[in-house]
Amino acid sequence: MGIQGRGSDLIFPQRLLEETIKMSFLSYLHAWQPTRWVALFILFSVVFGRPLPTMAEMPVLKKSGQATAYWAGLIPVYDAQLWVSDITTHKNLLSDQTALSLELCYHVPLSQKNFVEAAEKVLPKRLSPLHLKAINELYLAYENVSPSDCYRLSYNTIKGTQLWLNNQLKFENKTPGFKAIYFGLWLGEAPLSNTVKTHLLKGL
Repeated sequence: MGIQGRGSDLIFPQRLLEETIKMSFLSYLHAWQPTRWVALFILFSVVFGRPLPTMAEMPVLKKSGQATAYWAGLIPVYDAQLWVSDITTHKNLLSDQTALSLELCYHVPLSQKNFVEAAEKVLPKRLSPLHLKAINELYLAYENVSPSDCYRLSYNTIKGTQLWLNNQLKFENKTPGFKAIYFGLWLGEAPLSNTVKTHLLKGL
């Protein structure tokens, strides 16, 4: 019994330290400094037995290009901006090894049905069951948008493909190859607009 009691006594400071780190985590983020990140990395590793995500897991992206998509060549529909990683090339642009982020900010109101109909015109007709399932789930995640609303389609090797609306996560999927299919709507061989694609890839 004495040994068990001493074991319990040893657990309490451990838990207290964990809670202290958790409580201070947001304050570290709020007042970011390189030295604080290093200290937090060390404490997290010691207490929890595993490191924080590495910089490789949080890719730094650079802006590749921007464009405005028009309906009938007259009415602006959305402004698009593309961010890519330093290792991105035309060849590996849609591979599962490179991070991407595509932001679309709208000038006109659009419905969930509008997004689905536009995608269906460009998506491949033959898809695997897993890719078809992922696409249907993304369709369900779409919401109507108003002028100034922004969708962001992002991809990295940890989280997979994500869809954000005004910085709120609406969809996430890690199915291999899904990135190429959906980003292909704008960046593939037969995109929604060749003009938009050319401007988005200007920086590559």
